Amino acid sequence: MTIRTGSNILTLFISLLLSFFVVVSPADAFTGKSKIPPLSTEVHTSKENFESKSDLIKIMPLDDKSLSYHIRLPKGWVKLDNDIVSSNAGTGILRQISGYTSPPRIEPRSLFRVSIIDLDSLVTVDDWFISYMLEMGFSIEGMKIKSPRLVNAQYTVFENGEPYVVRAVITISGARIVLAEYLVHDSMYQAEKDEQIWAMAAFALDSPVNRIAIPMKTFNFVDIAKFDYPANWAIQSPTVTDITRMEASVLNGATLKQSDPNTNAELLGRIDISLVSKDQGLTLGDEIKLLKDGLKRRNYTLGRYIENVEEKDISPLISSSRIDVYEVEGVSKKLAGYEYWVGVLESRSRYYLVRLTTVSRAENFKVWAQNVETYKVLLRSLGPASIATDDGPGR
Repeated sequence: MTIRTGSNILTLFISLLLSFFVVVSPADAFTGKSKIPPLSTEVHTSKENFESKSDLIKIMPLDDKSLSYHIRLPKGWVKLDNDIVSSNAGTGILRQISGYTSPPRIEPRSLFRVSIIDLDSLVTVDDWFISYMLEMGFSIEGMKIKSPRLVNAQYTVFENGEPYVVRAVITISGARIVLAEYLVHDSMYQAEKDEQIWAMAAFALDSPVNRIAIPMKTFNFVDIAKFDYPANWAIQSPTVTDITRMEASVLNGATLKQSDPNTNAELLGRIDISLVSKDQGLTLGDEIKLLKDGLKRRNYTLGRYIENVEEKDISPLISSSRIDVYEVEGVSKKLAGYEYWVGVLESRSRYYLVRLTTVSRAENFKVWAQNVETYKVLLRSLGPASIATDDGPGR
């Protein structure tokens, strides 16, 4: 479904929140994506001409159906059998599982390779790719996000000290990111550019696994509402004594592994969820005061307003929703950059206030991306436990 933000109540909430905490100064959020050039698809050779000079290759790396793929490569390319690792070579490591090379020649040979990496957190394909580029120190020369599960891109790498222009397809199958790359030496790029573009346009997985990447758990607010969260995140929830107001928090599991006793528990990521009944005379003004008091107790200072975020696929039992993002200070003396996401969802009989505290995108893009996707997945699953609850339409 499409997010609905027309509720006057939600607009009032945001207006009051801003008046409590900040002088409104909306700014363009740093995401990096808006600054990445669009991916060029300009060619001077027809698709038919390319196909007449290429072979259709179908392969199942590691005898794993979920990794099977097809691609068209120029005639004469040779399959590589060396430097290919097994599926159990290690988690969290990008490892090559398939490769082809162009025929021998005086100039450096071109290369096609497929690599995989196991995921241990929720993240979109485009955010994983941007994080990978940042970690490797590569510059993205062009990118097209075709879906949350499929990205095309171009960048330059150095292999044995030599520059290669890379055309890549980044996708996901189950708990694995799949990175397919076609590398052309810089000196041969103009001559082989069209072949590279057409070849990667033909690449696709044959039987990708479309399930969510990591194990999930469901938390229930008794039989009234529920949400999903990653199994490697920790849940904290006081015993429910009054269904007028219910609270829960989920913490990034890596937080629990911090060895430094002075490290703030919110260093890596925390999501706080509050359910508030409309039937007890509670107002959004009351909720704003509680939110303000909670931030003060943590010594947080809400700063610049960053952006409004539209989130699709909210539960159909939610009538309206809005998400706003702010800078926040005071989380850690060691790291200055943090963000505070405030989501307000409304059903027939309850408000859902969902807050994310995360290291900022500028400070640690990888952790930020994982936290934000976890937050969004939680939001999509949050809502009345069923249409038969007191939140159901017509009750």
